[in-house]
Amino acid sequence: MYSGIWLPIVTPFRNGDVDVEGLQRLADYYLHTEISGFVALGTTGEAALLSESERISVLQALLDVVGDRLPVLVGAGGFDTRDVVREIQRYERWNCAGYLVSPPAYLCPDQAGVQWHFEQVACATERPIVLYDVPHRTGVKIAPDTVDRLLEFDNIVAIKECVKDHFGTLRDLPINVLCGTDDAFVEALDAGGAGGILASAHVCADLLVEVHELHRGGHEDDARHLFANLVPLLRLLFAAPNPAAIKAMLAFDHQLTDETRMPITRASAQLVERLSQARDALQDLRAETLGATH
Repeated sequence: MYSGIWLPIVTPFRNGDVDVEGLQRLADYYLHTEISGFVALGTTGEAALLSESERISVLQALLDVVGDRLPVLVGAGGFDTRDVVREIQRYERWNCAGYLVSPPAYLCPDQAGVQWHFEQVACATERPIVLYDVPHRTGVKIAPDTVDRLLEFDNIVAIKECVKDHFGTLRDLPINVLCGTDDAFVEALDAGGAGGILASAHVCADLLVEVHELHRGGHEDDARHLFANLVPLLRLLFAAPNPAAIKAMLAFDHQLTDETRMPITRASAQLVERLSQARDALQDLRAETLGATH
């Protein structure tokens, strides 16, 4: 189940509040694409800037639309393992597919501490756990040896990996590897990765699915060629703090504002202009690629 392209969906805002209707329209739109699942309350969803009641509203709104049509992972993270466990237990009443969990942020524990953190999480739920290795945000890596030791827990089933140097080592472990660094997606697939949790799927899910399908079908060179054409856009989407650029792109085509929650600032006017140009180029690439392959 933990393969293909997963969408870490944004949390739309309008006049400072969560735009529940906008979120639900967006979720319904992506239900008609070929993504494999959603991630709610992730980094791209600005979850760290949401109150507890807002997180619950977002999760409820999303599940009301998605139902059982696609799996929904729920992001959980923070500084204190005990708080993370309590957060997961609050979400247990919803029918979610599992939890995407990062190491404790800021504290920089050693690998024994990282292992202990995930052991507590794995024992707190019977639902699947997807590890989230994102050291540029947390300050600490999940070493592949630590991943290996954690696999004694049957509900630790996958890892969202943002450290490219780990792709090859994780290939030898019985765990699904989902790329978490958008412009390294093909590198992850080359190393045996099962897919990706990619914020850029907000704007090019169809083409990322095509890259994955080509690669899985043995057409690696075609996959690399298509992906190379996407890389400039992917890098532009992270030219401002995530998800500012993605929200700006979404505002072109959906009934959404580009509003972020401070201290995440909106995309600048200059970046919005570059994104508009990239959108036109993306449409040309889509017509050329998908018109030729379908």
